[in-house]
Amino acid sequence: MSIFDERIKKLQAQMKADGLKAYIIPATDPHLSEYCADYYLAERLYFCSFRGSDGTLLVTLDNYYIYTDGRYWVEAEKELKGTSGILVYDGKPGVMSISEYIKHNNLYPLGLDSSLFSINQLRKFYIDTNHPIKHVSYRYLVEDLPSMPSDKIWKVNPELLSTTRSERVAKILKYVNEHHAENIILTSLDDIAYVLGYRGNDISATPIFYSYLYIEGNGLLHLFINREKLPDEFSKEIDVIVHDYDELIAFIDKREDIPTLVDPNKTNSHIIAHLHNKIYATSPAYIFKAIKGDVEIKNTIDVHVLDGIAVLKLMKYIDDNIASDELDEYKCAAFIDNARRENPRCYDVSFETIAAVDENAAMMHYAPSKDASAKMTLNNQLLLVDSGGQYYGGTTDITRTFILAKAPSAEVIHDYTLTLKAQINLSTQIFIEKSTGHTIDIASREVMWREGLDYKCGTGHGVGYMNCVHEGPIGFRYYDSPDRDDKAMLVPGHIITIEPGVYKAGKYGIRLENELLVEEAFTTPDGRFYKFKTITYCPYVRRAIDVTMLTDDELKWLNDYNALVYNTLSPHIDDPELKDYLKEQTKEITR
Repeated sequence: MSIFDERIKKLQAQMKADGLKAYIIPATDPHLSEYCADYYLAERLYFCSFRGSDGTLLVTLDNYYIYTDGRYWVEAEKELKGTSGILVYDGKPGVMSISEYIKHNNLYPLGLDSSLFSINQLRKFYIDTNHPIKHVSYRYLVEDLPSMPSDKIWKVNPELLSTTRSERVAKILKYVNEHHAENIILTSLDDIAYVLGYRGNDISATPIFYSYLYIEGNGLLHLFINREKLPDEFSKEIDVIVHDYDELIAFIDKREDIPTLVDPNKTNSHIIAHLHNKIYATSPAYIFKAIKGDVEIKNTIDVHVLDGIAVLKLMKYIDDNIASDELDEYKCAAFIDNARRENPRCYDVSFETIAAVDENAAMMHYAPSKDASAKMTLNNQLLLVDSGGQYYGGTTDITRTFILAKAPSAEVIHDYTLTLKAQINLSTQIFIEKSTGHTIDIASREVMWREGLDYKCGTGHGVGYMNCVHEGPIGFRYYDSPDRDDKAMLVPGHIITIEPGVYKAGKYGIRLENELLVEEAFTTPDGRFYKFKTITYCPYVRRAIDVTMLTDDELKWLNDYNALVYNTLSPHIDDPELKDYLKEQTKEITR
């Protein structure tokens, strides 16, 4: 019996003693964060061998199940071996959702920590009072539970922002009043960081900090935070009243009858239960922060130049050293991370770097470690590297798939070119006002569908500004995902990725990812039209491209992009060898 099975047995015994038939452990925190501090993630990792960051554990008295989507299936299959854990292919046709499974099997009384679920999520499990849901947490069973993070928060240089805090607050309160509320409570950490103009280090690679923010109609801000996290200069923030982090519930209990705007998708149900006069609406901070101003756009483009040079260095490093038989995934991940950090504007990575050789690349969120890293030789086909940086002036996310073999297989070349075609096809779309990423996702995906292929994820996501690398409310997807709020209309100022891919389990994965800015295209009597501007600057691998598969327009786009990359990066490169390498990689491609 594995150590995870032993732990589950102890948990099941406690559940039985407490009269529960099932218990749910999501991988989130009371702020419903996509990624969370180790303190909150520890419970699911303690009871289940699956290491992926996104997955919900369902424990019954007889079994335990990990629900995760197509991005993690290959990884989960490997990591669950040797345990009794059962993988549920969440989102696969014919597979019940976790709430459907619980209802179908009458797994009540059901136990869960209501502070880890939004009210809308919680409602999915509810039937009636004869099927009780009990608020319970078994986090106390976790041995060596990590402590809550306590690093100091820091203020963003006002020169890096288009608006002042008072302007952001005024805009939010205007929205609040339009929704017939007086006050607003913000619980999403990225929203709070945006409004305050501060950043932190509480979640790996994400510059946010654990706190709550309550804004009164007169513009007064109440910040709930561990006071030890505040720098000395925070005392000058005269518009902010500081409270202890755990005082929020007592605070809102005294204001329970004030009309308060709350986002039902981003606020946990435990908090909502304490608000009597609540008005449901999407968080205005969530909407506003996704639309970058002129300062944010300029700085984001500037840091993409730095980022492109870092990835170019990795590209050359691989080409120069692949024949040495000394490379591995971890070394390449460390190389790109260090290449970014060499620039003083980069203060962190924006997520754990994915560097995956061949079959490892079929696992969308695979990441190597020092102790578990595949070697790279000329006998391998490819290395997929998905990485990004947090800069003073923006957040980046880029994927390039590098060819390792001297003579890549015809299948790899075909799939690489197919992925490139899918990216080009969406990048060049003109779309009318009120379009969403769901409206035009097919422009990328249908290139794959024509060959019976599909990637089990969205085609792209919004990107934050010195904030979360995954940012709603925009994204590319052909279907509605209950866990993804990405259906908002695309408007100028949005920054979004386009990252199609081909993933073949046991063989390889190929992904190409750029960031794009939504801009005005033109206006006609029929409406206002928008377009994309690519703001990622890094070459593709020339010998992986089958030009016979490209249309004339696609080939022109590729050559125009290569010229853009060279003209953008070369003035910032002092190393003559690197500049020559860039010139070689971006020269015109002909038939």
